[in-house]
Amino acid sequence: MPRPLVLIHGYSAGGLDFTTLRDQLVARGIETANINIANYVSLNNEVTIKDIAEGLERAFQVRGLSGEFDAIVHSTGMLVLRSWLTNTGGPPDRNPRLARLKHLVGLAPATWGSPQAHKGRTWLGALVKGPKVPGPDFLNAGDQVLDGLELGGKFTWDLAHLDLLGDPYYDTGSKTPFVAVFIGNTPYQGLASVANDPGTDGTVRWAGCALNTRKIAMDLTRAPVDQYGKPATRFTISPWANNRLDIPMIAVDGRDHGSLVSNPAPEMMGLLVDFLKIGEEGGEAHEQWLKRATDYGEKAIGKMKVNPGAAAAGLGADAKKVFSDFFGCDPEQEMEGWQQFVVHARDERGDGITDFVVEVLTQAADGTWEKFQSMYTDVHAYGADPSYRCFYIRLPQGLSSGKIPLKFRIGASTGTAILAYQGYGSEVKDLKKTSEPVDIDVTDLGAGNGTLFYPFTTTLIEIVLNREPLPFDGPCEVLKFL
Repeated sequence: MPRPLVLIHGYSAGGLDFTTLRDQLVARGIETANINIANYVSLNNEVTIKDIAEGLERAFQVRGLSGEFDAIVHSTGMLVLRSWLTNTGGPPDRNPRLARLKHLVGLAPATWGSPQAHKGRTWLGALVKGPKVPGPDFLNAGDQVLDGLELGGKFTWDLAHLDLLGDPYYDTGSKTPFVAVFIGNTPYQGLASVANDPGTDGTVRWAGCALNTRKIAMDLTRAPVDQYGKPATRFTISPWANNRLDIPMIAVDGRDHGSLVSNPAPEMMGLLVDFLKIGEEGGEAHEQWLKRATDYGEKAIGKMKVNPGAAAAGLGADAKKVFSDFFGCDPEQEMEGWQQFVVHARDERGDGITDFVVEVLTQAADGTWEKFQSMYTDVHAYGADPSYRCFYIRLPQGLSSGKIPLKFRIGASTGTAILAYQGYGSEVKDLKKTSEPVDIDVTDLGAGNGTLFYPFTTTLIEIVLNREPLPFDGPCEVLKFL
């Protein structure tokens, strides 16, 4: 008997948005009776993504779907399903939900949130998205869901530590689901284009949809220790592959965030239906399917590497010069792509550092270090806790070769003259507002870890500093004996 197929929509959408996709699935041999379309509440200020995930489990119970199933999710639907998987707690080998999900397809998934999320909590966002019927939810925009979707937010940071960075929830064996991710290479057109941000499909960042990720921990405290109190190294890098499933972004030509579902490309639909057969009798091996899929997406990815300055309509010679001077790179040159970094800064006691700066420096021809201007695109501080930041950068050609000298420059302030953050890099630095920050060489991550830069991925970076009373030696101002 065929497995049930569950479709889960995104924020402010509804199950009817899957009508065309459902019809396409039926036309390709999937029985209508096996397609289950979810419809959940997202525009309620008290409902969280975890609440919706438990609502999914209740819906499974009511419909009698207690066994294996496949899922296709759009946008926020990815966070709903990943939350459903992780809400049980415990390691993957003792997670009964993980064994039930066999195939997961993400269509423009908001794996790491959306640059539109923090805008949705404004009054304008409520007017556009909120319920229009007077009542307790009148003009609600879904604050809790939007908080979970905010760039660099704690929700996606914590979720990734559960299913992407710990024991693998998605490995190469048969006891965890196969996962595939598709995303359009085109932002919104027409009136909706006012919402576009560079490097997105209009709603989701191209580098923020894949499930391939890793974490770099930089412990710059005086004497780094691990969770058991034992001495630890200053740099810890989680591996890209530790029996983990390869889940890259597969680009779809000519589709934006909405049309990927409302007008799905026939070639994508063929790959999608074939993907649901992986691991079954007569189905392809995952490696074979992924090779076909990535070959299909290669043309579409080419358009995602175009420098956004060059794609601007009517960009004349003067404008190109301004772009080149401001960003430090040729607007006509194809990039390697985009990459997203989510950074969390904290002290040795686990408290967040809300006032910090991370800069990337490169070495100039004269040997001096200067800001790497061609990388910078956008920095967003998480509204509820600015110790979390999200950096979105353009990767110039040659950057991922690991041959360009690079440094991280890290600075932080406590906001008071009697306390300071202190970091230990190549030398001890007092990170008071009036002093030099710490420089960390990241040209070569060493030990086979390769370069820091991988196009169309998200990398987590955790920075740990000491928080110390001033002065650093002798009596301090915070407390002294009379």
